[in-house]
Amino acid sequence: MLIGFTLSLTRIRVLSYNEHLRLSERRLYFNINELCHLVAKSVSLPRTDIVLVTKIAEGGSYRIFEATFRGGLKVIARLPYPCTIPRKYGVASEVATMEFLRIHGIPIPKILDWSSSASNQLGSEYIIMERVSGRELADTWHTMTFKERMAVVEKIVNIERLLFIIQFPASGSLFFKESLDPDVKSVNMPKNNSLKDVGRFCIGPSTEYLWWYQKRNELAANCGPCEHHYLYDLMQLTG
Repeated sequence: MLIGFTLSLTRIRVLSYNEHLRLSERRLYFNINELCHLVAKSVSLPRTDIVLVTKIAEGGSYRIFEATFRGGLKVIARLPYPCTIPRKYGVASEVATMEFLRIHGIPIPKILDWSSSASNQLGSEYIIMERVSGRELADTWHTMTFKERMAVVEKIVNIERLLFIIQFPASGSLFFKESLDPDVKSVNMPKNNSLKDVGRFCIGPSTEYLWWYQKRNELAANCGPCEHHYLYDLMQLTG
């Protein structure tokens, strides 16, 4: 019992130390007045129409704010933590991916404004997006009838069906063409006559966290884009 108690105290000390370290990594100083200005500008309303700004969530990579205007309009602003990686390309790829899915018919919030650079008046990268009304499924699932649950599942399956139909010319992450530096390798998305905006997108380096953790992006490794024939050749060589 004594040993177990001692180990518990040690574990508490370790958790407390790590918590302090993690909090310091997530601490972000930004200009709240500039955030209000950007949010108001994104919906073409004066900043003075904002009556309330609240922090509504702390995610794995973002701190999320909600701005409420006179009349009830609500807008979401997402600011990444300083420790969120990759810097610049992470936000750029997420915005491009959301827009790409939206034009393919996936129900997803519309991006109103964004910046993948922290060199601005706000002092941070940001994504400003429309707020989707409704309740979380976890809050309603247990009060739904079997028929209502089946209807929800069918909608989810239909969304997954749309996602699996989409084909990509290479493995990597989605970007707008203009958001990548000129010297960064990319593969253009093929033209689609039914979706004219697809020509704005390309596949660039993977923004997967493990490619960038502990400066791994500085290694001489190919983090994408990897064209499909290259992956096929690699699988043939490795058996």
